[in-house]
Amino acid sequence: MAPQQISRRQFFSGNRAAVHVRVCPPGTSVEKLIEACSGCGLCEERCPTGIIHLADGLPFVDFTLGECTFCDECRQACPEPVFSSSHIEQFPHGAVISPECLAKRNIACQSSAEACPIQAIRFRPRIGGPFAPELDFDICSGCGGCIGICPVGAIAIEPRSMEETDV
Repeated sequence: MAPQQISRRQFFSGNRAAVHVRVCPPGTSVEKLIEACSGCGLCEERCPTGIIHLADGLPFVDFTLGECTFCDECRQACPEPVFSSSHIEQFPHGAVISPECLAKRNIACQSSAEACPIQAIRFRPRIGGPFAPELDFDICSGCGGCIGICPVGAIAIEPRSMEETDV
């Protein structure tokens, strides 16, 4: 994988949304993909939301295209021992909201909360400005529903603690 290119401004402003991170489909890991994935593309074909794409012969999720519904289609379609044998309902990452968020910059926007299927993002009223975003990282499934919908790309993903990331 090539190093990620970000501008000096993005680096110093902390704009993590500008850095594209490769995310594995739910229930697998980069190690498992490298070890066992044949690159057949069946997971990509079967993904109902169209967010799985092959890169360098391995499947990765692109949340700018939509959210993962944890439907298990990718796992069921895969002929290789790549995926966990049990149903997964949470990624080993969660969403984080950067300071670039419109609501954090006093511009009314609640698109991320409207897109969140489990209401991990909420907006609380504040005096003298639009509602302020609050994200409950603990209940966030990491589905990515909030990422593609954000008009300024202010939502990124962040790994959970190492104990929770074992697939």
